[in-house]
Amino acid sequence: MIKISIRSSLLSLVHKRSRASPFSTSSLTVKFLVNSCGFPLESAISATQNFQLDDKNLHRFQSVVQFLKSHGFGDAHLAKMIEKWPRLLHCKLDNLKPKMEFFVGNGIIGDLLYDFISSHPDVLRRSLDSHIKPSYQFLKQLLDSNDKIIAASKRSYWLWTCDLKTNLQPNIEFLLKEGLSLKAIESLMMLQPRDLLQKPAIMVHVVNTLKNFGLQPEDPPFLHAIRVLGSMSESTFRRKMEFMKSMGWTEAEVLLAFKRVPHCLACSEEKLRGRLHFYTNTMNLSPREIIANPLLLKYSIDKRIHPRYSVFNVLKSKKLIPMDKKITWWLKVSEEYFLKNCIAKFMDEVPELVDLYLGTNKVQK
Repeated sequence: MIKISIRSSLLSLVHKRSRASPFSTSSLTVKFLVNSCGFPLESAISATQNFQLDDKNLHRFQSVVQFLKSHGFGDAHLAKMIEKWPRLLHCKLDNLKPKMEFFVGNGIIGDLLYDFISSHPDVLRRSLDSHIKPSYQFLKQLLDSNDKIIAASKRSYWLWTCDLKTNLQPNIEFLLKEGLSLKAIESLMMLQPRDLLQKPAIMVHVVNTLKNFGLQPEDPPFLHAIRVLGSMSESTFRRKMEFMKSMGWTEAEVLLAFKRVPHCLACSEEKLRGRLHFYTNTMNLSPREIIANPLLLKYSIDKRIHPRYSVFNVLKSKKLIPMDKKITWWLKVSEEYFLKNCIAKFMDEVPELVDLYLGTNKVQK
């Protein structure tokens, strides 16, 4: 009730000030954003730091808002779009209309349109003929549905700003020549399109490096290895390699782990250090056990490993859990399997398991 009262008082003050002084641009801007665009009052006040409106541009702002609302954009969409790109309100309808017509005419409609434009409103500032059309046409050839195009676009706005024939096309042609399937390339496009947008020389270097490591394009981890290696510099990868060696691993063991589970080296050195410390000092796992299970280096200690280890210890102390499986196996099973076989199965005998797993009970034994 207090918040509502304060909000009402502020809105009343805004209205009074805008009526009292035609030159109060801040009040006029706040009033417009709240009443016409659905902004929360606090966000509207904050937005005035980025732009102001006055009687001269009010009509244009209103026409842009009405145009977007006529295409189904709601207040939440408008608020998100204007916060991301305030210059949207300065657009001329003659520029907005053909772009919106292009998206709608190509089947990007409803929630797909609202989600895309509200996530990347500045796509509307791109040239229709020079960027939007060629980008869409190229993406449609590679990804066979608008759902996939928008999903990839949300991961990388560059798909609508770059000349895709300069980097994307040569990289795709190179990967196909190297033996990757079109389906695998589509998967990479959906997961991390930035890798396909980097300079072709970098892509060639990444692929050749992976082949020198002993990974081949037909190997299942190859695609993930491109994502990991392509996301870091050569010096960063080498630094992680040296760090792992300082923890007692040989270079051959690090490369073996990377080739099996590329994402084991995707996290920062700080996280790698924390995970190795927990496994060796808290769980007393030997280096050989960690090397044999590189997937462990991918998991979060706080969200996955520590809760499961706590539950495992309790069940082990009560002799409730079958000991034919090592702790490393229980750490790797799916969340659904673990909940069913380690939590739900023993809730009657050990009712504190749920609290323990959620972190609200610190008992370890």
